[in-house]
Amino acid sequence: MRTEANIETQGKPATELEIERQALWAGFFCSILGLVVGFILFVGNRPGLSGGLSVGAVAATTGGICAALVSVIAFRRLLISREPWLRRIPKWRQIVTMLGLLMVHAASTIMILMVAFHLMQQAFFGLHVDVVAGALLVSGATGLSAYLCLVATARTNAQTLSVILGIFMASGVVISMLLAEDRGWWQSMFSSLGTYDAGIGSFWTFNTTLVISGLVLAAFTEFITRDLARLARTYRCRPGFEKYRISKFVRPRPSIVRWCLLAVALGVILIGVVPVNVAPEVHGAFVQLAAVGLVVLLISTVVLLPGYPVVFHLMSLTALGALWLAFLLWQEWNYYNLTGFELAVVAIIFTWISVFIRTTSALIHDKKQQLRKEKRARRREQREQITTGTETSGASSEPSFGPQKIRRNGEDVGFQTR
Repeated sequence: MRTEANIETQGKPATELEIERQALWAGFFCSILGLVVGFILFVGNRPGLSGGLSVGAVAATTGGICAALVSVIAFRRLLISREPWLRRIPKWRQIVTMLGLLMVHAASTIMILMVAFHLMQQAFFGLHVDVVAGALLVSGATGLSAYLCLVATARTNAQTLSVILGIFMASGVVISMLLAEDRGWWQSMFSSLGTYDAGIGSFWTFNTTLVISGLVLAAFTEFITRDLARLARTYRCRPGFEKYRISKFVRPRPSIVRWCLLAVALGVILIGVVPVNVAPEVHGAFVQLAAVGLVVLLISTVVLLPGYPVVFHLMSLTALGALWLAFLLWQEWNYYNLTGFELAVVAIIFTWISVFIRTTSALIHDKKQQLRKEKRARRREQREQITTGTETSGASSEPSFGPQKIRRNGEDVGFQTR
């Protein structure tokens, strides 16, 4: 049976040099794969940069596949060695975390390359390239995608995941807006982007973005729960609060925070799985599930996260009040429609999550610094004790002569002088 100590010491953590080395190899092999695929598909053709069987379409496909593959390799070989606690969570949670990482990297790669080559085609309107140039462009895009995705996966933490989640979700929604065939979608709600009425492109982009964002949020939950558990182990109640009986119940509770965030993640995933035009009531229930998870988390930060600064708890309550104000502006005062309310909610929630992550990172950094200082102080104290003990033992081993008499051969005699 493997103990926690055995798991922590199993293997050596991947160094920064090892990550760069494996990322370069991944980029090299994937660029060769992209070169071969480009030559095979473009032979006898002069492809454009975007649209149909173009350089952008092939590069996005090969880049997305390679991004997913290297994300799995980086998770299994590098990230777990740097974050050994991932081995201790159940297997299905490891799979969900890995699935969220590989899907967000693959989807981000596809979106970025499609948009980049589309813009290039607009800049170089009417440009068509030969087979060599097309294959080289695919090769470079595929190799670069593999390199960046492996590095990003190997260095994953809660802070980087929050940034990835925000950028990916915003980019996916913006692209689905641009792809919407119904230009008046904003007069109803954001969920209308995930219906067939908005167009097939908007439908798949919006719903896929929500599903992947939910998986990334589930992966983010694992990392933030780990950080909160580390803070909980070193939590000490404030001196002035110990005299109250309620102090026994107010302590960090990472598991409750985790369940709240998982409720939000599950709600986001199911919102994308069940579009509003398929089952409006079921879609609304999933929206309520995500909303309840967020509201419970905002209300109870004082109880669930007692070690955080007071200003953070005030901001949590302010965010809750801002959500209520946004609801009143939509429902009671008709200041904007449902789309405006959804935009306000997303802005408030992502702002709070960003502050939550940065505050947690700052607390962990300060706690590490404090532990290092305490460790250095203990070592200094041990060295002083060893030095003092050595001096004491050395002094006691030397003969001490004085006016007292010395017993010699059973007789007490004094010092004899000539």
